[in-house]
Amino acid sequence: MDLTIKPLTDPDPIPGQVARRMLVLLLGVSLILKLILAANLPLVVDEAYAIAVAREYSLSFFDHPPLGFWLPVLMGDLTGVAHPLVYRAPFLLSGLGTALVMFALGRELGGNRAGIWTTVLYVAAPFFLLSGGMFVVPDGPLGLFTALAAWQLVRILKGGGDVGITAWILVGLALALALASKYQAAWFPVAALIHMAVFPRARRWLLTTGPWVAAMIGLMGLAPAVVWNMNHDWASFAFHGGRAGGGINPGNFAQTMVAQTLFLLPTGLLAVLAAILALGRGRNGSDAKWFLLLLGAGPILIFNYVYLTGDAPFAHWTMPGWLLLLPLAGERMATLPPARSRRFLRWTGGLVAVVWAVFLALMVQANTGALTRWFYDDPPHWDQTLALPDLGGLRGELVARGLWSGTEVLMAKNWLEGGLFDAALAGQKPMRIQNERAAHHFRYLSDSEATGATLLMAMSRKGAVERTGADLLARARAIDAGATLLAPIMLLRGRQTYIAISLVRLRLD
Repeated sequence: MDLTIKPLTDPDPIPGQVARRMLVLLLGVSLILKLILAANLPLVVDEAYAIAVAREYSLSFFDHPPLGFWLPVLMGDLTGVAHPLVYRAPFLLSGLGTALVMFALGRELGGNRAGIWTTVLYVAAPFFLLSGGMFVVPDGPLGLFTALAAWQLVRILKGGGDVGITAWILVGLALALALASKYQAAWFPVAALIHMAVFPRARRWLLTTGPWVAAMIGLMGLAPAVVWNMNHDWASFAFHGGRAGGGINPGNFAQTMVAQTLFLLPTGLLAVLAAILALGRGRNGSDAKWFLLLLGAGPILIFNYVYLTGDAPFAHWTMPGWLLLLPLAGERMATLPPARSRRFLRWTGGLVAVVWAVFLALMVQANTGALTRWFYDDPPHWDQTLALPDLGGLRGELVARGLWSGTEVLMAKNWLEGGLFDAALAGQKPMRIQNERAAHHFRYLSDSEATGATLLMAMSRKGAVERTGADLLARARAIDAGATLLAPIMLLRGRQTYIAISLVRLRLD
């Protein structure tokens, strides 16, 4: 059995059986590599925060709709295991499912070869490897369900719209789950409506029940977020609306464009742009292709405008749009001469090898510090893995020093460290945030006003512990004049002290 992707660059058509073997190879290798990362990378800030605040199930959350927050905690509750791999399991499955839907979308546009090319572009892109297919963030479910809705609508378009109500119900269900994952999904019904208004063959759908049924079902996915916001002064919408700025900021735009290029890989971005250009020139256009272009271009144009006119550095906001343009790129790649295809694969393979080398080096360094500890007695300033902190030894140190039993409330400076500490300590004590403006969803938890003997904590690298302790004490004495600074807890990274947890004892009344 030929377990290679060599047929991708051959001129002959790819039979279904060969395409399935190639798909299994791509997804199997990708999943194995992601499992290695998922099992060994400590939780990043956003992941720890989601797990921390979702321990108390809520109809929705300050930052996002509920689905991406419910999934990791539900998995932990069902298994009784608190481990990054368990929390990440639903998102690994989301990424796997999205890859399958990408194949299906590409195949709808251009057959098996286009489906495999679309899958190659998807699994090679660093963003869809991590945030879109492994990390505990809403991008994984969002990508899966928007892709599912798009696939179903493309099938409806190819069938001329003469389908039963079941197809439209499936569109609605996928859209509902996408809207329950992240607010970016709101562009989907807008794009569908624009498409129906512009394209005569789709316009007649407005006179049928199908699209309206799909819309009603889809909007139900947004209902939990709307109800939660109605009862909390529309906090989520105010928060996200306030992220857009005024004026022109070319520096921020340039930085986010570089980030988007890295998220897709330069070869992936070029493939998408070439496909858009070919479609714009009227080469082999179709209603399905124009719909995918409209669906993908919306988030890209909207959020790049936000980057240009503000200082929001969140380049990942455009990625749902780039995802839905990958099938266009896959369909075009399937038509290229074999020599150009092989050259593209060589460049992409080289870039993927570099990306994975960086990821694996980061995993080793975050867990052991092995890449620097042989050369430095103390970690050098440029050795920064604090965004991936292993806080597994924190509770043991607190217990050993008698601080765990004597503490009723834990406190952190902001939601970032609050999430890391709470996730590491399994949410067993109330977590309050010292800076209320940086509390995010912590302020809406039932124990957000807990009082009693409190331990205020802050995390830093070993070399910054004195400065961090002084800042923490000043913050604490603004609350309790009798607050006292304790000796910090020093945690190892491998065999070398790296993380310092500064501690201040105070009382909240």
